[in-house]
Amino acid sequence: MRLYWLVGILVLSQFSFAATKSHSRVNQADGILPVTTHSAQARKMFEHGVEKMEYLRRSEALEGLRAAVKADPKFVQAHILISHLSRDAGEQQTSLARAEEFVGEVTPGERLLVTWLGGVQEEKEVPAIAAMNDLLTQYPKDKWLQFLAGRWLLNQGRYEQSIMILQRAVSIDADYPAAWNELAYAYAWSGNFDKAFSAMDRYVALAPDEPNPHDSYGEILRLAGKFDAALEQYRASIRVDPGFGSEAGVADTLAVMGKEEEAREEYERAIVFAGGETEKIEYELQSALTWVREDSRRQAEHALRDVAKHAHKAGSGRLEAEAHRVLAIVEPDFKDSMKQLEAAKAALDDHPSSASDHDEELSRILRVQALRASEAQSADIANAAVQQLEKMAASNRDQVIQRSFHGATGAVLVAQGKYAEAVPELQEDSEDPISMRLLWRAYSSTGANGEAQMMADKLANFNIPSFEQALVVPQFRASMVSQAH
Repeated sequence: MRLYWLVGILVLSQFSFAATKSHSRVNQADGILPVTTHSAQARKMFEHGVEKMEYLRRSEALEGLRAAVKADPKFVQAHILISHLSRDAGEQQTSLARAEEFVGEVTPGERLLVTWLGGVQEEKEVPAIAAMNDLLTQYPKDKWLQFLAGRWLLNQGRYEQSIMILQRAVSIDADYPAAWNELAYAYAWSGNFDKAFSAMDRYVALAPDEPNPHDSYGEILRLAGKFDAALEQYRASIRVDPGFGSEAGVADTLAVMGKEEEAREEYERAIVFAGGETEKIEYELQSALTWVREDSRRQAEHALRDVAKHAHKAGSGRLEAEAHRVLAIVEPDFKDSMKQLEAAKAALDDHPSSASDHDEELSRILRVQALRASEAQSADIANAAVQQLEKMAASNRDQVIQRSFHGATGAVLVAQGKYAEAVPELQEDSEDPISMRLLWRAYSSTGANGEAQMMADKLANFNIPSFEQALVVPQFRASMVSQAH
């Protein structure tokens, strides 16, 4: 399972544990990061939480970690992991603050861990990356650290680096299931599906009684366009554990297949098994996107407004902002579109969130503002959005912000007919369907027909059930079929 709309979910392996607070309890020469806790009960609950996290059993993992910090309120690693796993913005901030409050009482390695993971949330990327590198150097035999670094790099879109580090994890322990899961995704995102399938076969063999291997296999098969096989894997996951939530995978697959009515029925089933309000809202948002794929604007607007209301009531500024951002694209009237973007910005400011979540979503909002304004030939508004993104990108190397800046810049240049200048900007955002379509147009307009065909093929086979896919891909596929005839 790798829910594409989530950020910062961490899946962890086993740690080296000790029941005392002595910093010398684990020799660094052993190559394993120690864990500081004074409570045997806290350690037991922590181990339970980590075990559940390995297989994406989020609710159970959080139960274990929360019990750990209840037994030991100064349990730094439990706090920092809660801050990354929780979907509640308030809990994220509180747990991070607790980890930072007690960080002086743990080992130097654990302090580096907090600097790394906390820095990612607080947009202190330079010290965060430095801490990650130091950890990998100091604890070369720790498969968890190799795994965690590989996963973070994967989430950043640095696939080659991710593969290299995840391969280290499985070289330390060839039977390490969670690392095989992430390695399969890294291969898939790199376009090497043969290796991705091989890694998934290994993952399933290592954990045949868990639902997540089948769920992950289904997602990678969907990425490869093997929809029937993907549905088989998702349904195998449901048979293993009906409460795991793989109905969402079935729904997502049906959605990208164009079976939107069936997808909506499956999203309703997924909502029943959702682990909390945030997850329910996410599934409601995915269901709303089925109307976008069907080009049913009124139904889409109605569903998206309901999502925004639910998110507002639940206190999820990120999801409320996302619903308004999608409405801003769907809305045909430019002025009404801008009002939706203002509502999205207000939602972000009205609810607590981490600095990274806030700024990433803000960058997406500004990108839509630049896109819609450039299409409406409102140069002042478009340029203002790009300038704000440029400032954000200059001070923050977050990949979402960087891609938003380049995608917005490219969109404005295409609207101005400056296709050659747009190409390098859009190439920096070539995993987003909106930028992919613009890049295809720019290639075609500059006579780069070979590149245009490659981009057309890539876009037509884009199978991530995101909003951008819903907006662009079905119509693009239909236009390609029409041109072929």
